[in-house]
Amino acid sequence: MARSKSKKRVDAARDLWRQMLDRAKDSEWSTFDDPEYQHPGFDEESVTQALLNAGWSEQHIELRNQVDAERNEAAPITSPGVARMTEASLFRLSQCVEMAREQIGARNRDRVHFVVEPKAGPFISKINVPMTDESIISMGSVFTRYCGLISRAYIRTTLLCPNCAGSKYDEDFLRRQLRRNPDLLFYWWRIFVSFALTGTHVLTEFKPSTKEEVILVEQMAFAMEIFGLSHEYAHHALDHGRNVEDLDGAKREEFEADAFAMRLCESVEDDQRWKWIKGIEVPNPYLSAGAGGILLLGSLDIYRKVKNKMFNNRVYDTHPEFIDRSQRIKNRHVMQPNRFQSSLDFCASVENVLIYVIGELEPIMKTYPYAALVNSSPGDWEVMSFE
Repeated sequence: MARSKSKKRVDAARDLWRQMLDRAKDSEWSTFDDPEYQHPGFDEESVTQALLNAGWSEQHIELRNQVDAERNEAAPITSPGVARMTEASLFRLSQCVEMAREQIGARNRDRVHFVVEPKAGPFISKINVPMTDESIISMGSVFTRYCGLISRAYIRTTLLCPNCAGSKYDEDFLRRQLRRNPDLLFYWWRIFVSFALTGTHVLTEFKPSTKEEVILVEQMAFAMEIFGLSHEYAHHALDHGRNVEDLDGAKREEFEADAFAMRLCESVEDDQRWKWIKGIEVPNPYLSAGAGGILLLGSLDIYRKVKNKMFNNRVYDTHPEFIDRSQRIKNRHVMQPNRFQSSLDFCASVENVLIYVIGELEPIMKTYPYAALVNSSPGDWEVMSFE
């Protein structure tokens, strides 16, 4: 009975989403999945070879494929036609957020409808349902792919200097290490260029995690994803976006949503049911410390700068500066010394690495032949997808 009542609470949101999805089907820019299409140069054999090159055995690869297939098959459908793996990711993440919102007693907990939006770009958004207190939280179809790539780039950067990126930051040492590994810096650049130009990861080389990297990469990606979903849920719980009349008010709401999202992230981390390895407790400091949130916010800031360089179509931005948001997340426990010190190193590491990476990429951004690149594309995918 309780479950049926909960379902009825989002009837308006479900109906609105069906209408929006029907409109999306008429857009050639929508990212609906065609199971018959296989991108040239991407096949099972090349993926398997890349995993073998990263040190995985054939048995591990077969198990990975089996687990993915079972998870995809079991996931509910929010948006018919989108990739099953994205539905599975959303289901896993939304379950965590739903659990956390119960734990902290958030308002209107049963008035949110989580969906996959068939849209490119590393986006998550909240859609208010008119005349109701319901909301739709939509996750773009490549959002988790973006988080995975950025997480991998970040973890590989910190592994070059595991003791010099955080509170004992040594910029000179990090610079020397990265310049000895130019492929890693180029990997960062390819991620941002690919998403800025196409809204997808298609131009980024597939470099899967090694066994030594995989836990750290998965933990950081999960922390980024949970923060993103929690931030948009926070806008719903705090009733944001309905009566904002000025820029200062909009920015204040972003800070409030960041703080609320961190409460949800901490709750997810505290719940042992969601440890990513079943039966084994593996703490995820990136989640509870806020490092995942900082990496998501900072990387999106760099992505937006690269995209603006390409297409020169800046839009009205209601979001505060990344460094201001990072500082608030990093310092939120400053009056609780033990909690503050335990999370500071993780957050400071992300902030330092991002500031350094953008510093290294800025000379490239100033001289890169954007015109030739953009002229070979059909145009700004983000603008055209909304036309």
